[in-house]
Amino acid sequence: MRLLPVALVTLIGASTLTVACGSKSADDHQLPDTLRVSTIYGPASYFYYRDTIMGYDYDMIEELAAEHGFVVDWRVAGSLDEAIQWAVDGEVDLVGTQIPVTADSRHKIIPCGLKTYTEEVLVQPPGDTVLVDINQLKGQTVYVQKDSKSEEALEEVNDKIGGGINIRPVDEDSLATEDMLAAVAHGDIHLAIVDSETAKLNKTYYPDLNITLAISTPELSQWGVAKDMKWLGEKIDEWMKEAKPREAQDEILKKYFDSQKNLPVEGASFDRKFENGYASPFDHLYKQHTEGTSWDWRLLAAQGFTESRFDSTARSWAGAKGVMQIMPNTAKDFGLKKSEMSSASRSIETAVKVLNRYDEILASKVPDPIERQKFVMAAYNAGPGHVLDAIALAKKYKLDPTKWDGNVEKAMLMKMKRKYYRDPVVKYGYSRGRETVDYVKRIWNYYDEVRKKIPA
Repeated sequence: MRLLPVALVTLIGASTLTVACGSKSADDHQLPDTLRVSTIYGPASYFYYRDTIMGYDYDMIEELAAEHGFVVDWRVAGSLDEAIQWAVDGEVDLVGTQIPVTADSRHKIIPCGLKTYTEEVLVQPPGDTVLVDINQLKGQTVYVQKDSKSEEALEEVNDKIGGGINIRPVDEDSLATEDMLAAVAHGDIHLAIVDSETAKLNKTYYPDLNITLAISTPELSQWGVAKDMKWLGEKIDEWMKEAKPREAQDEILKKYFDSQKNLPVEGASFDRKFENGYASPFDHLYKQHTEGTSWDWRLLAAQGFTESRFDSTARSWAGAKGVMQIMPNTAKDFGLKKSEMSSASRSIETAVKVLNRYDEILASKVPDPIERQKFVMAAYNAGPGHVLDAIALAKKYKLDPTKWDGNVEKAMLMKMKRKYYRDPVVKYGYSRGRETVDYVKRIWNYYDEVRKKIPA
């Protein structure tokens, strides 16, 4: 059993939150100073992004902790069954990830807290030919992840309408779910079936996807507590009924499932013909802050273009701000004040410090300083932990762990797949590897353009 240490949120004061249990009074139960919570890595519930822990369930439980002044001890299990078993065995107080509420799960734990209803939905491109009824699936080719609930649901629909659906199960090793939906968005695949949570999450990357046709009934999922911790579940349920957590839930839902990702920054543009002899509006700042370092200022300019299109006011869905899109936690670690995050000079200065830190972390793994630049840029996008995981996966699966192109970049893509992000050599779980791989490519495409026309 592997428990992964993560940052804890320390708040002033200890909780005196109490709840009645059976014939006992409310004062007979108090939350501990530290609440032990099990979870699993996933694309929405709990994950690392740019050195910051994020996730729908994570944010909600941290809201509970912030309101009542206790610390959360997050413990990452290798599977949902393991996360539940830890609660049954008394090793954690709460299972803080979504558990399907079934007769089987109710034998082990008591559902509580955040409620999520998921259903299997058809993912299709926009247009006049959008399907609106399951009977229209007859004669259609539909892609689905092999051995998944989505495949089961599609088989049931096929039986219900009398057959005729060309079901194309795909193995996750050959096509990750995110890549399957990207293929729909790009027109390479016409139809696919996934759960509604996955569909909503990916629609934030591909807004034109149509996910309105459900093919199954909604299934309820919740957090859970062991039978002898019923009082805790009841207290969490009571908290969820209050106005403040409901408001927080609305905001968190928007953050993960409504906020558009990877959209061009409105009003931000730059002449990529370089006719004026500049690589960016901030060439002087890139030169100033890379002076005395090993970094080519033009590479940093290419990164700035990729991050924000040189927009000092840019803000991402995850809270990153400024020209170099510095995350709040990173800003705090490197002494960048909130009031300075929109300063182009301070943003670029901080980015150089971050890159130098990541370069030091990765130096022993990637000895060649030029080759290491791509690893460092990948770390800036995903966090160094994910890059170290990719290096470990590359080594395990016979790829060159010291080369990015065609090697560690492949391993980064592997971290989108459950088989690999739950591999024993992986410490930081799920990462949207496609985003990181594309990020590095975009930087180098711009960098190559700049080097041809702008002298160092």
